[in-house]
Amino acid sequence: MKIAVYAIALNESDFAVRFIEACAEADCVIVADTGSTDGTPDLLRQHGAIVHDLRIRPWRFDDARNAALALVPDDVDICIALDLDEVLAPGWRGRLERDWTADTTRASFTLIYSHQPDGSPGITFLNNRIHARHGYRWRHACHEALYPDRIIEQVVALPDMQVDHWPDMAKSRSSYLELLKAAVAEEPYSPRMAHYLAREYYFAGQHEDAIAEYERYLRFTDKPFIPERVGSFMTMAACAKALGRDPVPFFFRALAEAPDAREPWLGLAEHYYREGAWPACHGAALRGLSIRAPQTGYPTDPYYWGSLGDDLAALSSWNLGLREAALGHAQKAALLAPWDERLQANLRFIRAEMAG
Repeated sequence: MKIAVYAIALNESDFAVRFIEACAEADCVIVADTGSTDGTPDLLRQHGAIVHDLRIRPWRFDDARNAALALVPDDVDICIALDLDEVLAPGWRGRLERDWTADTTRASFTLIYSHQPDGSPGITFLNNRIHARHGYRWRHACHEALYPDRIIEQVVALPDMQVDHWPDMAKSRSSYLELLKAAVAEEPYSPRMAHYLAREYYFAGQHEDAIAEYERYLRFTDKPFIPERVGSFMTMAACAKALGRDPVPFFFRALAEAPDAREPWLGLAEHYYREGAWPACHGAALRGLSIRAPQTGYPTDPYYWGSLGDDLAALSSWNLGLREAALGHAQKAALLAPWDERLQANLRFIRAEMAG
């Protein structure tokens, strides 16, 4: 079984050596460099990668990915598409070879997309960029995705195969908005592109445009993806807050579609906390905490699955005179986020008040 890792790169010298070292178990590493000026190609070549120079004009991610894939040798069995700021966890090849069969065409793995201050996993989801050498192509100018091309897919899930994303937070994403506008113009009825354009409007601070594009996305009825719709309502609530409007209707729209989603309950609790509406905050926080499992098939956001619920439950319990409950929740919140000094201070305060 021959396995290749392939990637596109632009000015990734800070990550090049780490990337190649993490790919050591691959039979070959193919990188399409799209115009680096910081020595990235030389670093990659020095450490064993096969590097090709490409120019994609006008720029679009799917063309670059397809060009990189075309450079993978024809006798490769399995391709792993990565970015240079992603790191394969040791032992990945054994996990892949264990479950990949002669009929398999695609595999998913656990992507740790972000990390907490102590290095523990943050936003986490299954990604599916492992595929057979033939029968796949990339689509979409931005936030490109891999699609089967005239084959019948056989997919295997490998949740114990891990990739960690360690991005350069200073890197600009200024080109994304125009690329996504172009992608939506090409595919006006693509839910994926509409969702990503709405999200990019939010990132750019264009909150009215974000809400309008989310509403357009939500009108698509072809196989609606409920967790993504819930995430849309959550971002719309954030847009409403930024515009000085009431976010509560968006939280309730989310709950109308997914009553057992934790995120909108804690979004409500956080809103009621800022309003000083302690009974409502308490009820929403406890309801959110009662939901133990995230929505399947969608990124798990540690903001809602970390200390937030117990923090809000502790604050509301204290203000309602429920001191023992406040102490219990404050202890849990502090344990879940030991780096957060505010939570540690809250716990010390509650303990001192109850002792005195």
